Amino acid sequence: MNAPHPPLVLLASLLLGGCAGGGAPTTFWRDDQGRIVVAGPMLGPHDSLTTLAPALCEAIRQRPGATAGNRREGQEYCGLIYQRNHEPAFFASHPASISSPRLLPGGRKSCSLPSVVSDPEAQDVRIHADYHSHPSITTFSNEDLQAARQRYYFRVMFNPICEVYLYDFQERTVYELKDGAFKPSRRITDDRRGE
Repeated sequence: MNAPHPPLVLLASLLLGGCAGGGAPTTFWRDDQGRIVVAGPMLGPHDSLTTLAPALCEAIRQRPGATAGNRREGQEYCGLIYQRNHEPAFFASHPASISSPRLLPGGRKSCSLPSVVSDPEAQDVRIHADYHSHPSITTFSNEDLQAARQRYYFRVMFNPICEVYLYDFQERTVYELKDGAFKPSRRITDDRRGE
């Protein structure tokens, strides 16, 4: 009887080892109501958005396609920033990468916003903001600012060079994170908001 060929043994052990490990844990999914659920926390606790947002950008930009621009392999990621158990600290969920099926002009990317956080340490979750990345060096798009797309009071956006922006829906103001503080950069008019 002949011994198995060494490359075949190696291939078989790699395949079996990959299956036995169960793979990476699922960090986003759709629930039975069709809502996008994200696991949490990926980051936190942080005492403020000004410390969480830059750390979040650095974590997301390591993901596949996050810095690829508007080329085919570019990917936008969306997640939620939340507080739990009535505590003041902020946490960031893992991101989802579920994209809209519609094509956007110029190859721009999009992602579908999650609406639920699954955090095993939380008896109570208060979603403070959504976040998303742009794979190219841009600020908020017109779609990002539309009133019809706002679920939370705040939206945080960052790009591949970790310029971080916050949109305050109630104040209709975009802020940019500079020198450790969010500073107003522009007001959003009703026509930009689609109202």
